Amino acid sequence: MQGCQHERTEFLYRRDGVDYVRCLDCGQVFEAEDLDSVPVYEDEEEKPKKRR
Repeated sequence: MQGCQHERTEFLYRRDGVDYVRCLDCGQVFEAEDLDSVPVYEDEEEKPKKRR
């Protein structure tokens, strides 16, 4: 059996500068830092182009 990938999460709270989230699929609570990083785009020029 393959484990949960924690793709759907919700923010729970922040404590001492650490964000805690809960997986909506399996219910596990963990630090947001433990998830694989997702690219964050700072401005419009860095965003990938949309397909048409």
